[in-house]
Amino acid sequence: MGQPALADTAFASRCADVNARFGGNVDHSQDWGMSGPSGIAIDPRGRLYVTDYGGQRVLTWPNFEALTSCKPADGVIGAGELSGPESVAIDVRTGTVFVSDTLSHTVKGYRKIAGIWTKTVTLGTQDVSGNAFTQFNFPRGLAVDPNGRLFVADDSNNRVLIFNAPVTTGAAAADSIGAGANGGFNGPKGLAMTGHTLFVADYYKNRVLRFTGPFDTPAQVYAASGSFTGVVHPVDVAVHPDGSLLVTDQGNRRIARYSSAVWSASAAAPVSTFADYISPEPLGIAADRAGSIYVADYSSWRLLIRDEYVKTSPVSAVSSAAAKSLLSNLHARPTRAVDRVAIGQQLITWLYGTKADPNAWYGDWLQLEQLGYPLPEIMGGELSDLMSYTGFAPNQDALDELIRHGQAGHIVTLVWHPNNPTGGPFGTPISTLNLQNMINDATTVGTKWQTQLNRAAAVLQQFKDAGVPVLFRPLHEQNGNFFWWGHNGAKGSALRSRQAAWVAMWRDMVTELTVRKGLDNLLFIYGTNQVDYAQVAPPMTYYPGGNYTDVVSIDVYNEQLNLAGGSRGLQHYAALVNTGKPFGLAEFGQSFGANGTGANGAAWDARTLANRVRDSYPRTVFATAWYSSVENNHPYVFALPDVSFTLELLQDVLIDTQ
Repeated sequence: MGQPALADTAFASRCADVNARFGGNVDHSQDWGMSGPSGIAIDPRGRLYVTDYGGQRVLTWPNFEALTSCKPADGVIGAGELSGPESVAIDVRTGTVFVSDTLSHTVKGYRKIAGIWTKTVTLGTQDVSGNAFTQFNFPRGLAVDPNGRLFVADDSNNRVLIFNAPVTTGAAAADSIGAGANGGFNGPKGLAMTGHTLFVADYYKNRVLRFTGPFDTPAQVYAASGSFTGVVHPVDVAVHPDGSLLVTDQGNRRIARYSSAVWSASAAAPVSTFADYISPEPLGIAADRAGSIYVADYSSWRLLIRDEYVKTSPVSAVSSAAAKSLLSNLHARPTRAVDRVAIGQQLITWLYGTKADPNAWYGDWLQLEQLGYPLPEIMGGELSDLMSYTGFAPNQDALDELIRHGQAGHIVTLVWHPNNPTGGPFGTPISTLNLQNMINDATTVGTKWQTQLNRAAAVLQQFKDAGVPVLFRPLHEQNGNFFWWGHNGAKGSALRSRQAAWVAMWRDMVTELTVRKGLDNLLFIYGTNQVDYAQVAPPMTYYPGGNYTDVVSIDVYNEQLNLAGGSRGLQHYAALVNTGKPFGLAEFGQSFGANGTGANGAAWDARTLANRVRDSYPRTVFATAWYSSVENNHPYVFALPDVSFTLELLQDVLIDTQ
């Protein structure tokens, strides 16, 4: 979009409308022309923000389609207040749009109040440079972490400043990153953040440094956990939904790409590049959840958009037609006005008994049938309860029922809590070395893990033989510390090593089941836990990449279905949906606290689910209620028939039942 002049035919604009072009000779008070696009950001709903450096403002479009169909921007931010805006970043928890106003040596934050973009935060001193923790000297790149902390690349001070949330006017940075252990920065510019990982474009040192958090301010010493070279004067960085790092390689007039950059080893050269139509001064770069890449081609007054669509077919190259159809169905659901969210109920598969026994595995579904309620579209079970091996008998009745449910054209999901292959406690994270050994058949841990994979495959084969696709959620909630496969609190380079080991294990598991075992009926769910206390890492911490994930999900137990301690946890929702994969609430229910499940658990309002889809998580395509149970004399009330207003939820137009 945009071109130096309407007569230019080198790369003709898609937009003939003067109000949609990027030109140097326009009256900025009268139209939406742009001179010098420099920074780009995209929010969870797909809204685009582009800094207009020469126009001294930020322009915003509602979505990709509005931009590419040549519609004028529908909003302007900071006109009359910005001197030279270069970068833009979004705090999705608060709706604040942060802008680095480079020429004024400030960072300004804007929020939409009563329909008007209003400045709410100013950091630094207007038109005054300095090196105190309350000052900048040409601030450039911006990033916001999952905890709402703002990171600012303070270019001429050769540092990255960290501001704790909530970010308020005049605040001092809580800490700084100077890359001291890596020879220091020399002109840090673009920033990108995903999970606990920060990327910094170190312009004059011709590299991008990776820092693996968590960033425990203040006064932590930050050493880079990786360095990516082979570029000349990198300006900006972005993380693509496929997990690769995109770098504006200005000196080579191209975009450089490094695969699996969050957890991979340092790289001396990019794995690929592209340079289509890029002029001598490319600046900002961003990628949206569909995989489209946006380049701010500054000196040509245009945005370049490259389509690299996120993989929407199953990760298994030999997937069955039924698995492909189910995944296609999930991808299409966010556009539905009705029947968007497939509702589910987890079976208590560890309670053996007859189907007619209200206290056995089918009890929650039996209640729904007896009440005459619409029945859930999704039926869930625990894979471990369905296995056969010496000393253990499967819950064959539950297995048969799950297969019948799938053969009737409904959705089956299986979660898997495998045994600890080290022989240690189920609820204590194993060492990173043992994670590595899980895919080493020469080790005892590797042998025991292979035995469990064989047992899992034997059950999943029965679903394949019956023609039933399975939404498979193994090793879920890995970002918490309550399972042996989970997060162990590692930081920095130790966390980077653990991420690499976990991802290698997951990828090997996917390959084992789909390629070596030939299971063509599986869709793999990367399932995470709500992020509401210190022991849980951001959901993307262990993401294995788009080529090894079909669906993403989060488990949430909270009265208001808040994914983290405030503002609905929208930052974590955003991180997951930005993978481009279908998003679901794989487990939902009220909290475990005194005000939630327990003696008054039946009072929880099931309609909260539909409310949250409407006001917070619009791309939710499935949601599965956990079962009710009594454990250690404490009641846990989650099942659909056991809480309030369930019929109203099941009759809501957004909810898809049988």
